[in-house]
Amino acid sequence: MDPRDFFKPYSPETHGDLREYLRTHDGTLACNLFHGPKYFFVIKDKGFLIPNVSAVRIDRSPAPDIGFSVNSDFLLESREQGKYNMSLVGAKKGVYDPKIVLRQRGWSILGLRID
Repeated sequence: MDPRDFFKPYSPETHGDLREYLRTHDGTLACNLFHGPKYFFVIKDKGFLIPNVSAVRIDRSPAPDIGFSVNSDFLLESREQGKYNMSLVGAKKGVYDPKIVLRQRGWSILGLRID
């Protein structure tokens, strides 16, 4: 893989198998990166999401990123808005549809079940 591809959003053509990509880009040494809602639902359908454990971080660079937890209905949930001087803030309190929130956005996900 070209080193410049390392920073591009996930695609099977560039990054290979999704499970292996998530295993190696788990947020410890390298973060995963997706664009748009498509792979949220692929990750859900593969059974990788853990309700109330999995968390989505939406990039808003240079503003602080927005963090959500994935609830038991596989929707994005925020319990409160965080401080504005932090690198990650919560969205306004509420439950959000990932199809809408992730549209045209870069995002990463943590807390997955990958066997």
